[in-house]
Amino acid sequence: MFGSRRRRQREMERRLRELDWLDQTYGLGALPPAAPPPRRSSRLSGVIALLVVSGLTVSAVFAMQPQIFPDRVHELLGTTPERLLPARDIPSGPGEFSFMAAQPETGEPVGYDPCEVIEVAINPDGAPDDHRELVETAMQRTSDATGLQFELVGTTRDRDFENMSMDDPVLVMWADEDEAPDLAEDIAGVGGSYRVSGYGGGTQRYVTGFVILDRDAYEDMRSDAMRQAIVDHEFGHLVGLGHVDDPRQLMHEHGGFVTDYGDGDLAGLAELGAIDCS
Repeated sequence: MFGSRRRRQREMERRLRELDWLDQTYGLGALPPAAPPPRRSSRLSGVIALLVVSGLTVSAVFAMQPQIFPDRVHELLGTTPERLLPARDIPSGPGEFSFMAAQPETGEPVGYDPCEVIEVAINPDGAPDDHRELVETAMQRTSDATGLQFELVGTTRDRDFENMSMDDPVLVMWADEDEAPDLAEDIAGVGGSYRVSGYGGGTQRYVTGFVILDRDAYEDMRSDAMRQAIVDHEFGHLVGLGHVDDPRQLMHEHGGFVTDYGDGDLAGLAELGAIDCS
């Protein structure tokens, strides 16, 4: 449905359907036998079949979610990924930044894989007329600051931000506090991402997430700069930035002081985009 990951998944599903057909017709992964197989070695045949099933399962997972496998697996298979965009220089200006999550062993920030496109879909129900421009601008500004590549893949009817799969594109939507209780009181937006660990443990990565904007707040807001700043702020959360006490930064907890990423924000965003590929 959405972009390259969906295409890879559809292709793998097609291949698995072909394997199911072979299984039903001839036995798993086998061609029509020329002669009845010998009765001996039935235990060996069972072991081979088990290995074939295991291999097919791992291959299917690798084809659809290569980022969950450790670097050594990619090196052995010759599939070591490369960055899609150059890493950004980390600015040295004054300012605070913080991260939403850190690696449990190294303390390095958890972020998205810079070798994978971050796909984004918008649910336009209840969104302002200029919702696409707001989202595209936030995507571009956050990409410029991180070196992460975003792609707007279209619209979606999905609104279930609490039960997303790792293949879903980032969901951007406008809602009220009945649907998203975190929008209560004076909160104009929320954003965040879901993370997974590598196969067998190891480095954590964000794989998808959501940005939810307050529908009522956007109906009443007249400042174009502030409307954009709120979306940018939530995209900062999406890629891994946390709140700070520094009022010079866009990621200040209460906002309203600046409308662009500050030096601290930019330093944190550059670090998030500079992590190694999965």
